[in-house]
Amino acid sequence: MFSTKKKICFIGEQNVGKSSLLSLLQGREVQKERVPTVGLEVEDSVLNDKKCSIWDLGGQKRFKFMWQDFLKGAGLAVIVCDSTEKNVNQTKEIYNRFERTLGTKIIAIANKQDLPGRLSAQEVQKRLGGLKTYGMSAIRPELRERMKEILEYEIATF
Repeated sequence: MFSTKKKICFIGEQNVGKSSLLSLLQGREVQKERVPTVGLEVEDSVLNDKKCSIWDLGGQKRFKFMWQDFLKGAGLAVIVCDSTEKNVNQTKEIYNRFERTLGTKIIAIANKQDLPGRLSAQEVQKRLGGLKTYGMSAIRPELRERMKEILEYEIATF
């Protein structure tokens, strides 16, 4: 029997923690030395007993032109921000760019909630116009189950 994988895309500016969130989800140690994602990384995972393909899109300016193509066929787009004022504004631009054309479910992860001066997940959600936003800290291994639960909850409807 043929079974299709659910496609989830992590999208956001560079250095917001998309790859770290993926490492957290997969149960790997989050590396202190950050290595930028070049273009795209794809990993398989199992969520709700379903095979999922998680696409981690490089956030550098030179890769953004590819995002539209990479996002095609995604059941869930996860926009990641680092919970700073400046980045939340950039994240809102990303959301506005894709929300009407994507045709997929979109949520936000307000990462780096452990840092001083960060905006709360509730404040990030407000600034993103009510886009459902979850707070997270990718460097905290004890949050692995929470990250998994968030994605399982959100993919249950597609």
